[in-house]
Amino acid sequence: MKALSAWYYIKENKGRALIIIFLLFLTTCMFLAGNYVDSTYYYWERSCEYFDKMYVVSALSTDEDFKEFAQIYEDLKADEELIVLPRSPWGLRGLSWTCTMGFEMGAVSMVFDTPEDMKTAFERFGIQCDMSEVKDQTVVLSTALARQYGLKKGDILDATVAEGISGSYRVAALIEDDSYILYYVLKSEGDPLRLNILGRDLTGNELREHIASVVAGRKADIGSTMREEINKQFVPFDLIFGIVTLMLALIISVIVNTVITGQFIARTYEFGVYRAIGMSRGRIFRKVAAEILMMDLIAIVCGGILILTFSFLMNELIYIPAGQYLPYYTHTGFFGFLLSDILVVLPTILLKGHAMSKGDVTRF
Repeated sequence: MKALSAWYYIKENKGRALIIIFLLFLTTCMFLAGNYVDSTYYYWERSCEYFDKMYVVSALSTDEDFKEFAQIYEDLKADEELIVLPRSPWGLRGLSWTCTMGFEMGAVSMVFDTPEDMKTAFERFGIQCDMSEVKDQTVVLSTALARQYGLKKGDILDATVAEGISGSYRVAALIEDDSYILYYVLKSEGDPLRLNILGRDLTGNELREHIASVVAGRKADIGSTMREEINKQFVPFDLIFGIVTLMLALIISVIVNTVITGQFIARTYEFGVYRAIGMSRGRIFRKVAAEILMMDLIAIVCGGILILTFSFLMNELIYIPAGQYLPYYTHTGFFGFLLSDILVVLPTILLKGHAMSKGDVTRF
């Protein structure tokens, strides 16, 4: 029965099989396309993780002489579930960055009143940082963000480096971290009108709700959940990718079916022989399915190797040196590949398997 195996057909018809394998390989390219799309999330993931652990509470201008906010501050400090770090009342601009897809994103910052406060937050975030040169009027940033601006330890960050930066700050440390956040140390003057609130154990919505319960509707603003905001912004992006994936999968499916139809027409007599020697229709259907699935498997393996190699070379030679990164695996990429592969392979098996299993026993 070796001559009837799927592998035997592929081996003896390399030219035809390679054409189909190449077309099926195109479905694996949707995995790479999805990785590019999802790489935009990569730049925000670490920031979302950190902002899940820290919220900013600000005084409202309607609070006369900010007396109510002073009481809120005392109540938050008294809460054993919270770590309260007073900070500069001013919001400071972060550094935008260019993502892997080539467009500009972001400008995220955190401001701390003292190096000790920054160290406390970093310990809660799990960030390893040499704090020896961190002091007032300095910044800390990741090596990836530093590469995008050509910054190194000891450099001065001001408006000549990035538009919108108010003041002058020395780069005190670089951290090996995936975040694109600019961390400031800027000593505040007067009463604290903004507070960095960390949870000892609470994170995310639980932390925000706990802070809200302490504030209890008084005159203070609690920062929103960054993760929810980012997800909302990228929903249309993912929807567009899904529609494009569907359209491309349908186009590839039509092409593959057209090519395979031509090849199977030439095999009409072959399947007539199978029917003449008593092979059941179910057996013929399974043979056709096995051939297509084996060619699909070859396309997936070869495509996976090529995509991983391409991603590795792009990261090492282009993206990482520029402060960017292309993920090797993303859920969006896997979904894009799976959707396109199913839409191509399943109709091909059903249509060709059904057609060949009805072969005329007199045509051989």
